[in-house]
Amino acid sequence: MMGMDSVYLRVPAKPEYMLVIRLTTSAVASRAGFDVDEIEDIKMAVSEAGTFVMNQDRGVDWLELTFKVDKEEGIWIDIFASESHHPSEPFSGGEQSELSFYIMESLMDGVEKAIDNGFLRGIKMYKKFGG
Repeated sequence: MMGMDSVYLRVPAKPEYMLVIRLTTSAVASRAGFDVDEIEDIKMAVSEAGTFVMNQDRGVDWLELTFKVDKEEGIWIDIFASESHHPSEPFSGGEQSELSFYIMESLMDGVEKAIDNGFLRGIKMYKKFGG
């Protein structure tokens, strides 16, 4: 797609790598042209999503993030579990899950759960310029 920049990041699904995710998110959002407050919002939403996906009741080995920047529209970010072993129970949510999604939705213009056969595989979100 013309005018679309893509950045891919794959990190071990360990809390100590959240800093790498936050720094990459900050750099990509800054490069896209978001202001300081918007960058903080995007970083917080991505951190929340990354932690949420990582803490699912299953063995998640890697987190894979895709950042797509359209200079006219905004930024799209996908955070997916990679090489995971499905738990015996499908995704059910719960209070902590509700709070996490409320936070993400309040910071971004769109947040969507990617559910596969009842299991949460990842989270997709976007933020429009001036949104």
